Formats: sequence, C-alpha cells, structure tokens
Amino acid sequence: MVSVLSVAAVVLLSATPAQARDPRGSAAVRPDAAVAAGPCRERLLAELRQGEISPGPGCELERQIAQRRHMRQVHERSGFGLLERATTRLGEVSLLVSEGRGCAMWPLRRPGQASLGLYEIKQAGCWVRRYTGALTISGVLADGSRVPAVEVLQVREGQASLDLTRLAVSLDRRGLAGLDAFVRLEIGADAWAGGVDLVAVRTSLADFHAAAVQRGRGVAALLPVRHPDHPAADRVRAQALKTTLLRQDADFKAVERGELSAHRFLERHAWSPYRRVVAARGGE
Repeated sequence: MVSVLSVAAVVLLSATPAQARDPRGSAAVRPDAAVAAGPCRERLLAELRQGEISPGPGCELERQIAQRRHMRQVHERSGFGLLERATTRLGEVSLLVSEGRGCAMWPLRRPGQASLGLYEIKQAGCWVRRYTGALTISGVLADGSRVPAVEVLQVREGQASLDLTRLAVSLDRRGLAGLDAFVRLEIGADAWAGGVDLVAVRTSLADFHAAAVQRGRGVAALLPVRHPDHPAADRVRAQALKTTLLRQDADFKAVERGELSAHRFLERHAWSPYRRVVAARGGE
C-alpha cells in the first residue's frame, strides 16, 4: 500500500517547476534504424539528421512512421526546445522560449525555419511548458569555427534577454575574441532557440548612429572610426571636421577676449590651425 507521505511527495515534486537542463534541438543522431527501405529513405534520413523537413510534397506517411519509430528507439529524455517569440532591439534580444516533452514522435522543423515552433511541437504530440533553466550562447567566427558557451543566460518562465553590450564587456574581461570577431550567435544547444545575425545587428547600429549624428545627436567623429565603410562615413567625417573647426574658432575668440586661457585651449585641442597663434600668447 502506498503511504500518504509518498503520495504527498509525488504531488509536491510534480507541482514544483523543474530546473531543466538546456533542451535539445530537432537534429537526430543515427536515425538509420528508424527509416524503412524504399524510395523515401535517403530523403527522410537527411531530414532527421538535419532536423528539418525538406521542401516539396511526398513521403508524408513514411515520414510520420519514421518520426514515431525514432522517438520510440532513442527514448529521448531531454525536452525539445522551441522558440515562441524573439524581439530584436538595438543591442538587445528578448526571447520567449518553451520546451516540448513526452512527444509521440520526433519533431522536425518546417522548411527554412531555424527553430521549432508551437505548431511543429504540437504536431509531434508533445506537451508544452515554459522553459526554466540555463540557456547556452555560442559564437560563430568569420571562418566558421565555433566558440562554445560565450555566455549562459538564466531563463525564468520562458523569459530571457541577451544584452550585446554586456556580452562585449564580458568577452573583453575574459580575454576572449571581441564581439566584432563573431558573425553570429547561436542560442541554445544546437541553436534550438535560433540565433543572432551580428553582421545585420552591426549594420543596424551603424545606420542608427549615422541617422543620429546627422540630426545633431551623438559624437559624429566616432562613426567613421567605428563604421568606416558606412555609406554616410565620408559625409559624417566632413560634418565632424566642420563641427571641430567651429568649436576651435569659438574657443580662439574666447582666448582673444580673455575668457579662456591659452594653456587651456592647447589642452583642449591637440590639433588646430590656431595652435601656433595661441602658443605665441603664452600657452607653451
């Protein structure tokens, strides 16, 4: 007979949110035994290994059989991660992630999708819950090599936020490659929660910076340094030079009026067409 205490313990454990390990993606390992011989075999093997349905009709029934068979064979205990929503702002990515468990068949992504969604998870007969636990971020360098675990996010009830500025500072402190060296970030094991195209993010930041300085906001001289290949870099460089010269002219007139010392002018302007004249006034 099961004791009341044992039943209470089971209820308590089932009611407590699990601190799950990082869920897995939809790519399968060694699915050969799950796919029967026939004209669809090679196509279905490729789909299971890549975790994604290939475009085009055909093999629907064979695919479902293979998905069910592979799920029964591997007895996968990890949840399958799915991305419900990703919102990208300047320098920040907000995520809403869940996981599918108890699946009847192996879930596969729809063609062209980087991560599983609710539709695919429910089609696979999984039950869904918001994910709580660790979310590992890996970096992809320009040569295609990967740097694992450049950051680990803690997810609470499916909510997570990746601050790219903080990540850049963290990489620098740890002596790792700078954020500019990466072309992409992969979120979750096997990138189950998608990724961040850092090239596109840097382009957006450069456009925002260029638009801001041309409206008179921010430091114009930083744009040509930070984004030398931006289409507006030359125009902003000229604008920055003009702004610098106007400031120097105003300071020179202040020196002439006795409102600014020559020494202070020379400290303020390392380069200036007025330096020689100001130095003659006793600045050096």
